[in-house]
Amino acid sequence: MAQGEVIQAQVIGAPTMLQAPGQVDGMMIYQKTSQCCRCLCCQPNIDWTVHDYVENWSAEMELPVKLTITEDASWLGRCMSHCWPAWRDIKYSVHNGDEGGPVLFTIEKGITCSNCPLIIDGDGGPLRCPCCFCLPYLEAKDLNGQQLGQVKYVCDMCPFVPKYDVLDKKGNRMFRIRPDTCVGGLCVQCRCGGGSKGKCFRIPFPIREPNPPYMPVGDAAITDLWAGMKHECCTNREMYQVKFPPNMQDAETVRKLIMAATLLIDITLNEQDQ
Repeated sequence: MAQGEVIQAQVIGAPTMLQAPGQVDGMMIYQKTSQCCRCLCCQPNIDWTVHDYVENWSAEMELPVKLTITEDASWLGRCMSHCWPAWRDIKYSVHNGDEGGPVLFTIEKGITCSNCPLIIDGDGGPLRCPCCFCLPYLEAKDLNGQQLGQVKYVCDMCPFVPKYDVLDKKGNRMFRIRPDTCVGGLCVQCRCGGGSKGKCFRIPFPIREPNPPYMPVGDAAITDLWAGMKHECCTNREMYQVKFPPNMQDAETVRKLIMAATLLIDITLNEQDQ
Protein backbone atom coordinates (compact mmCIF):
# COMPACT_ATOMS: atom_id res chain seq x y z
CA MET A 1 0.00 0.00 0.00
CA ALA A 2 1.31 3.41 -0.92
CA GLN A 3 2.08 5.93 1.81
CA GLY A 4 -0.70 8.25 0.65
CA GLU A 5 -3.28 5.47 1.03
CA VAL A 6 -2.26 4.86 4.65
CA ILE A 7 -2.64 8.55 5.48
CA GLN A 8 -6.07 8.67 3.84
CA ALA A 9 -7.22 5.61 5.79
CA GLN A 10 -6.31 7.33 9.07
CA VAL A 11 -7.96 10.63 8.15
CA ILE A 12 -11.33 9.15 7.18
CA GLY A 13 -11.68 7.88 10.72
CA ALA A 14 -11.87 4.09 10.84
CA PRO A 15 -11.86 3.18 14.57
CA THR A 16 -9.01 0.73 14.08
CA MET A 17 -5.77 0.87 12.18
CA LEU A 18 -5.50 -1.22 9.03
CA GLN A 19 -5.47 -4.92 9.83
CA ALA A 20 -2.51 -7.00 8.81
CA PRO A 21 -3.32 -10.34 7.16
CA GLY A 22 -4.76 -12.66 9.79
CA GLN A 23 -5.18 -9.91 12.41
CA VAL A 24 -8.52 -9.77 14.26
CA ASP A 25 -10.72 -6.83 13.26
CA GLY A 26 -11.56 -5.16 16.55
CA MET A 27 -10.54 -2.58 19.12
CA MET A 28 -9.98 -2.01 22.82
CA ILE A 29 -11.84 0.92 24.43
CA TYR A 30 -10.38 2.09 27.74
CA GLN A 31 -11.86 4.66 30.10
CA LYS A 32 -9.40 7.52 30.43
CA THR A 33 -11.14 9.51 33.18
CA SER A 34 -11.17 8.05 36.68
CA GLN A 35 -14.68 7.55 38.03
CA CYS A 36 -13.26 8.26 41.49
CA CYS A 37 -13.14 11.93 40.41
CA ARG A 38 -16.95 11.94 40.31
CA CYS A 39 -18.12 13.04 43.74
CA LEU A 40 -20.72 15.62 44.77
CA CYS A 41 -20.04 18.77 42.73
CA CYS A 42 -17.01 17.27 40.97
CA GLN A 43 -18.48 15.70 37.86
CA PRO A 44 -15.95 15.64 35.00
CA ASN A 45 -16.71 14.41 31.52
CA ILE A 46 -15.77 10.77 30.94
CA ASP A 47 -13.21 10.41 28.13
CA TRP A 48 -11.94 7.24 26.47
CA THR A 49 -8.98 6.00 24.46
CA VAL A 50 -9.16 3.46 21.63
CA HIS A 51 -6.42 0.90 20.95
CA ASP A 52 -5.73 -1.95 18.56
CA TYR A 53 -7.45 -5.22 19.39
CA VAL A 54 -5.60 -7.64 21.68
CA GLU A 55 -7.00 -11.15 22.10
CA ASN A 56 -5.23 -12.15 25.32
CA TRP A 57 -5.12 -8.75 26.96
CA SER A 58 -3.74 -8.27 30.47
CA ALA A 59 -3.68 -5.23 32.76
CA GLU A 60 0.10 -4.94 32.48
CA MET A 61 -0.01 -4.16 28.74
CA GLU A 62 0.66 -0.64 27.53
CA LEU A 63 -1.15 -0.13 24.23
CA PRO A 64 -0.51 2.79 21.84
CA VAL A 65 -3.44 5.21 21.61
CA LYS A 66 -5.05 5.24 18.16
CA LEU A 67 -8.13 7.38 18.86
CA THR A 68 -9.39 9.49 21.76
CA ILE A 69 -13.09 9.95 22.58
CA THR A 70 -13.95 13.14 24.50
CA GLU A 71 -17.34 13.72 26.13
CA ASP A 72 -19.23 17.01 26.23
CA ALA A 73 -22.24 16.84 28.58
CA SER A 74 -23.94 19.13 31.06
CA TRP A 75 -22.84 19.19 34.69
CA LEU A 76 -26.39 18.43 35.88
CA GLY A 77 -26.70 15.52 33.47
CA ARG A 78 -23.51 13.97 34.82
CA CYS A 79 -24.62 14.55 38.43
CA MET A 80 -27.83 12.61 37.83
CA SER A 81 -26.24 9.60 36.12
CA HIS A 82 -26.80 7.42 39.20
CA CYS A 83 -30.50 8.28 39.49
CA TRP A 84 -31.31 8.56 35.78
CA PRO A 85 -28.61 6.73 33.82
CA ALA A 86 -28.21 7.69 30.15
CA TRP A 87 -30.89 10.43 30.20
CA ARG A 88 -28.54 13.37 29.59
CA ASP A 89 -27.66 14.93 26.29
CA ILE A 90 -24.14 13.93 25.24
CA LYS A 91 -21.76 14.65 22.43
CA TYR A 92 -18.69 12.46 22.00
CA SER A 93 -15.99 13.72 19.64
CA VAL A 94 -13.69 11.04 18.22
CA HIS A 95 -10.17 12.41 17.64
CA ASN A 96 -7.38 10.95 15.56
CA GLY A 97 -4.62 10.17 18.06
CA ASP A 98 -4.83 12.12 21.32
CA GLU A 99 -7.48 14.70 22.23
CA GLY A 100 -5.55 17.41 20.42
CA GLY A 101 -5.88 15.56 17.12
CA PRO A 102 -8.48 16.38 14.45
CA VAL A 103 -12.07 15.29 15.03
CA LEU A 104 -13.02 12.45 12.69
CA PHE A 105 -16.72 12.02 13.56
CA THR A 106 -19.11 12.47 16.48
CA ILE A 107 -21.43 10.25 18.52
CA GLU A 108 -24.31 12.08 20.22
CA LYS A 109 -27.81 12.04 21.71
CA GLY A 110 -30.39 14.45 23.04
CA ILE A 111 -32.25 14.27 26.36
CA THR A 112 -34.26 11.06 26.75
CA CYS A 113 -35.84 9.06 29.54
CA SER A 114 -33.56 6.76 31.49
CA ASN A 115 -33.65 3.05 30.74
CA CYS A 116 -33.74 2.20 34.48
CA PRO A 117 -34.56 5.20 36.70
CA LEU A 118 -33.97 4.97 40.43
CA ILE A 119 -37.08 4.47 42.58
CA ILE A 120 -35.45 4.34 46.02
CA ASP A 121 -31.90 3.90 47.35
CA GLY A 122 -31.83 2.11 50.69
CA ASP A 123 -29.62 -0.14 52.81
CA GLY A 124 -30.47 -3.09 50.59
CA GLY A 125 -29.21 -1.28 47.50
CA PRO A 126 -30.95 0.71 44.78
CA LEU A 127 -34.41 -0.24 43.53
CA ARG A 128 -34.89 0.53 39.84
CA CYS A 129 -37.79 0.19 37.44
CA PRO A 130 -37.32 -0.44 33.68
CA CYS A 131 -38.61 2.31 31.41
CA CYS A 132 -40.03 1.49 27.97
CA PHE A 133 -40.55 4.84 26.27
CA CYS A 134 -38.28 7.60 24.97
CA LEU A 135 -35.30 5.31 25.53
CA PRO A 136 -31.58 6.21 25.24
CA TYR A 137 -29.86 6.07 21.88
CA LEU A 138 -26.64 7.28 20.24
CA GLU A 139 -26.22 8.57 16.69
CA ALA A 140 -22.97 8.54 14.75
CA LYS A 141 -22.55 11.61 12.55
CA ASP A 142 -19.94 12.77 10.07
CA LEU A 143 -18.29 16.19 10.24
CA ASN A 144 -21.13 17.70 8.19
CA GLY A 145 -23.68 16.55 10.77
CA GLN A 146 -25.09 13.85 8.50
CA GLN A 147 -26.30 10.79 10.40
CA LEU A 148 -24.37 7.60 9.63
CA GLY A 149 -26.63 5.39 11.73
CA GLN A 150 -28.02 4.91 15.21
CA VAL A 151 -27.81 2.55 18.17
CA LYS A 152 -30.84 2.42 20.47
CA TYR A 153 -31.78 0.70 23.70
CA VAL A 154 -34.65 -1.76 23.19
CA CYS A 155 -37.48 -2.61 25.58
CA ASP A 156 -39.65 -5.67 24.93
CA MET A 157 -41.45 -8.43 26.86
CA CYS A 158 -38.20 -9.15 28.75
CA PRO A 159 -37.37 -5.69 30.15
CA PHE A 160 -34.67 -6.94 32.54
CA VAL A 161 -32.46 -8.15 29.65
CA PRO A 162 -30.59 -5.20 28.08
CA LYS A 163 -30.79 -5.14 24.28
CA TYR A 164 -29.50 -2.76 21.64
CA ASP A 165 -30.37 -2.40 17.95
CA VAL A 166 -27.83 -1.10 15.46
CA LEU A 167 -29.59 0.78 12.63
CA ASP A 168 -28.23 2.14 9.37
CA LYS A 169 -28.93 5.72 8.27
CA LYS A 170 -32.24 4.62 6.70
CA GLY A 171 -33.43 3.06 9.96
CA ASN A 172 -32.93 -0.55 8.84
CA ARG A 173 -31.75 -2.88 11.59
CA MET A 174 -28.27 -4.22 10.93
CA PHE A 175 -27.55 -6.05 14.20
CA ARG A 176 -29.12 -6.88 17.56
CA ILE A 177 -26.69 -6.77 20.51
CA ARG A 178 -27.70 -8.58 23.69
CA PRO A 179 -26.24 -11.05 26.19
CA ASP A 180 -27.08 -14.74 26.36
CA THR A 181 -30.14 -15.49 28.48
CA CYS A 182 -31.60 -18.18 30.71
CA VAL A 183 -34.99 -18.95 32.32
CA GLY A 184 -36.70 -18.86 28.95
CA GLY A 185 -35.09 -15.58 27.93
CA LEU A 186 -36.20 -13.70 31.07
CA CYS A 187 -32.78 -13.33 32.75
CA VAL A 188 -29.23 -12.49 31.73
CA GLN A 189 -26.81 -15.41 31.73
CA CYS A 190 -23.55 -14.36 33.39
CA ARG A 191 -20.19 -15.90 32.57
CA CYS A 192 -17.87 -17.04 35.35
CA GLY A 193 -14.10 -17.19 35.19
CA GLY A 194 -12.35 -15.53 32.29
CA GLY A 195 -8.80 -15.85 33.55
CA SER A 196 -6.58 -12.81 33.19
CA LYS A 197 -8.62 -11.24 30.39
CA GLY A 198 -12.14 -11.31 31.83
CA LYS A 199 -13.96 -10.36 34.98
CA CYS A 200 -14.88 -13.11 37.47
CA PHE A 201 -18.54 -12.44 36.69
CA ARG A 202 -18.98 -10.80 33.31
CA ILE A 203 -21.71 -10.35 30.74
CA PRO A 204 -20.46 -10.52 27.14
CA PHE A 205 -22.72 -8.86 24.56
CA PRO A 206 -22.58 -10.94 21.35
CA ILE A 207 -23.33 -9.04 18.13
CA ARG A 208 -26.22 -10.89 16.53
CA GLU A 209 -28.21 -11.15 13.32
CA PRO A 210 -30.93 -8.48 13.03
CA ASN A 211 -33.92 -10.84 13.03
CA PRO A 212 -35.18 -13.66 15.31
CA PRO A 213 -33.80 -15.96 16.59
CA TYR A 214 -30.92 -13.41 16.72
CA MET A 215 -28.08 -15.86 16.18
CA PRO A 216 -24.57 -14.58 16.99
CA VAL A 217 -22.52 -13.33 14.04
CA GLY A 218 -19.41 -15.44 14.43
CA ASP A 219 -17.63 -14.54 17.66
CA ALA A 220 -18.23 -10.80 17.31
CA ALA A 221 -18.98 -9.31 20.74
CA ILE A 222 -18.52 -6.42 23.15
CA THR A 223 -16.96 -7.67 26.40
CA ASP A 224 -16.31 -5.76 29.62
CA LEU A 225 -12.84 -6.80 30.79
CA TRP A 226 -11.09 -6.79 34.14
CA ALA A 227 -8.89 -3.69 33.93
CA GLY A 228 -6.59 -4.76 36.74
CA MET A 229 -6.62 -4.19 40.52
CA LYS A 230 -5.23 -0.65 40.28
CA HIS A 231 -7.71 0.53 37.65
CA GLU A 232 -10.75 -1.31 39.01
CA CYS A 233 -10.32 -0.53 42.71
CA CYS A 234 -8.24 2.65 42.79
CA THR A 235 -9.44 4.55 39.72
CA ASN A 236 -12.61 2.63 38.77
CA ARG A 237 -12.10 2.60 35.00
CA GLU A 238 -13.76 0.34 32.47
CA MET A 239 -12.07 -1.61 29.65
CA TYR A 240 -14.02 -3.06 26.74
CA GLN A 241 -12.81 -5.57 24.18
CA VAL A 242 -14.71 -5.25 20.90
CA LYS A 243 -14.56 -7.82 18.11
CA PHE A 244 -16.28 -6.75 14.88
CA PRO A 245 -18.46 -9.01 12.72
CA PRO A 246 -16.70 -10.62 9.76
CA ASN A 247 -17.38 -9.73 6.13
CA MET A 248 -19.02 -6.39 6.88
CA GLN A 249 -20.46 -4.20 4.15
CA ASP A 250 -19.56 -0.53 4.63
CA ALA A 251 -17.15 -1.71 7.33
CA GLU A 252 -16.00 1.77 8.34
CA THR A 253 -19.55 2.89 9.23
CA VAL A 254 -20.28 -0.38 11.05
CA ARG A 255 -17.16 0.08 13.20
CA LYS A 256 -18.30 3.56 14.17
CA LEU A 257 -21.77 2.30 15.10
CA ILE A 258 -20.38 -0.54 17.20
CA MET A 259 -18.15 1.97 18.96
CA ALA A 260 -21.34 3.93 19.68
CA ALA A 261 -22.97 0.72 20.97
CA THR A 262 -20.07 0.20 23.39
CA LEU A 263 -20.51 3.70 24.79
CA LEU A 264 -24.28 3.21 25.06
CA ILE A 265 -23.78 -0.04 26.97
CA ASP A 266 -21.53 1.80 29.39
CA ILE A 267 -23.83 4.75 30.08
CA THR A 268 -26.95 2.58 30.41
CA LEU A 269 -25.49 -0.23 32.52
CA ASN A 270 -22.24 0.79 34.23
CA GLU A 271 -22.39 4.50 35.03
CA GLN A 272 -25.35 4.05 37.39
CA ASP A 273 -23.13 2.10 39.78
CA GLN A 274 -20.43 4.78 40.04
